[in-house]
Amino acid sequence: MQARQGNQKLLKQYNKSKLLSLINLFAPISRTDLVQKTGLSPTTVSTLIEESLHEGIVIETGSVGEGVGRKATLLEINARGGFVVGVDLSFATELTLLNLRGELLVTQRMGELTDENLADLPKLLDVFIREQKLNLDEIKGIGISLPGILDEERKKIVFSYNLNVRHYPLHDLVANVFQVPIHLVNDVNAAAFAEQCSGNAVGCHSLVYTLLSRGVGTGIILRNEIYDTGETGNSIMASAFDDEKTIFQPLNVYSIYNLSKGLRQRYPHEFTDTLDNHSVIDRFFTLAFQQNQDPYLSEAKKIAHDIVTLLCNYALLLKPEKVLVNGWIAEQHLFFEYMLHLLQELEKTTNVSICLEKSYWKEKGPSLGAARLALHHIFKEMQFS
Repeated sequence: MQARQGNQKLLKQYNKSKLLSLINLFAPISRTDLVQKTGLSPTTVSTLIEESLHEGIVIETGSVGEGVGRKATLLEINARGGFVVGVDLSFATELTLLNLRGELLVTQRMGELTDENLADLPKLLDVFIREQKLNLDEIKGIGISLPGILDEERKKIVFSYNLNVRHYPLHDLVANVFQVPIHLVNDVNAAAFAEQCSGNAVGCHSLVYTLLSRGVGTGIILRNEIYDTGETGNSIMASAFDDEKTIFQPLNVYSIYNLSKGLRQRYPHEFTDTLDNHSVIDRFFTLAFQQNQDPYLSEAKKIAHDIVTLLCNYALLLKPEKVLVNGWIAEQHLFFEYMLHLLQELEKTTNVSICLEKSYWKEKGPSLGAARLALHHIFKEMQFS
């Protein structure tokens, strides 16, 4: 008997999520259209819609029909029927609020959280929600993006260098305070998801997102599924700067810190310790591409070749519809243009074709993507929560 009740509850949840997903995609839409699209009986659709109307998730917005007879009432998602929060813990803590239609309402940046104060996250969330003049019961889900590796259930942080934690039960920390679904996701995967939902990859089923900033990593979405690639995501075949050897090295050799550190070591007369890391990189690419000075230009071209080789490997292996980049690689416009030139030359001699673009959401991507993930779980067709 319990198994049968459990199956009935799961079936009801599935049908309801399917209806909400269709309303979200095709609103305004009538009950009749929902019956035709789902194959559910009119009685089932009517019952579940009435339940959603009572919960305030769905609203009636008018009617359609001509002539005599009963007109069909149209339905859409109630923007004020609930909200989702996205949190990014990559460096400075960023919080994002969306309504149930996915409209961005507010983004707020706070101080950085580490192992010493990560336990304060529920308190920060509570303050943020109340500042928006919302009740806690109006929050329907919370997504949290973070730099690091998650366990298989995505409930614990196995390791995060930035946050300085191991085996940290972040999911339970937040879930014990907020009685809503909590979703953890790697920050570059969250950023990739944000681009797919409302950025430069809308309509793409497969994409690769590479970040080279304070942190580095690669987010991969294949057939609308997020794939975890570990903390850095990959290694890169790179040319050694002192000779023509090709070596394997982690992608984080091109993080802002490591790249600027290497430039200081190789060119101490040009890049002094008084310059911050961003200024070192800006100066380097100015000397390379604006002033065409060697050895800076030669080294910049080697870096571009290394990264283009990595992106081509992605294209061959994964065949993404788009490859997006973010961080200094997107901020250095002449460097990015040179990468596009290399790709065009490669297309002439190979079958590799890459649609390379810059990220739309930039540093806002991870928190927005985390919020979008929470919203996605509300409307996706199958839920096991």
